[in-house]
Amino acid sequence: MLIPPPLCKVVRCDDLERLTLDEALRELQKTDEVEALRPNIYAVRYDFGRITPSMINDYEYCPRLLWVQARLGRKFLTRRSLVALIRGRLLHERYERMLSAAEDVLAEYRIELGDMVGVVDLVFRRNEKMIPVEIKSGVTTRESHVKQLQIYIELLKADFGYLVYRNKVERIERNPEAAKVLDEIRNVLKSSEPPPVDRGRCRGCPFRSICDIYSK
Repeated sequence: MLIPPPLCKVVRCDDLERLTLDEALRELQKTDEVEALRPNIYAVRYDFGRITPSMINDYEYCPRLLWVQARLGRKFLTRRSLVALIRGRLLHERYERMLSAAEDVLAEYRIELGDMVGVVDLVFRRNEKMIPVEIKSGVTTRESHVKQLQIYIELLKADFGYLVYRNKVERIERNPEAAKVLDEIRNVLKSSEPPPVDRGRCRGCPFRSICDIYSK
């Protein structure tokens, strides 16, 4: 396989468009312990003991919130993000199952280096090269997607990788500078004090009340 196809070219994306909160909760509870912290806020246990590229979105959303989550060992979710998480997980599983049937494709490829651990959605093997492929269907930003993939590209010593979206595929080139964000995340998680308050980020944040309680 040379280039991965868009997500919705392989699986029926519209099957999960009407996924309800109750359905998403039941699915999440199959693998995680879920707590209701507020009417619209949920939390799942999460291991912050090792750095993961998937923490990039949390860090870029708000370093202080990342610090609070790490102290509690919980990852916070709104109703919307919980449903999006499960919808994305189910689409991932279907897509990976279809593509990993090929001999040159590996699914859920685990990478460990020191205190960092990551799982690449798919890896394409091309002769001696390994090309990382990340499937993105959730609410995180494209910038976070790119940085996460570039870290995998660097770790696999590839020249490029692919971001697979619902209706398009992007080729992303190697950028050694992308890995610097892991050091920034590492510093936040190791700090005994929370990062400074950024009122611009706090305005409208659904997690603000929880963050205020545990970051004092």
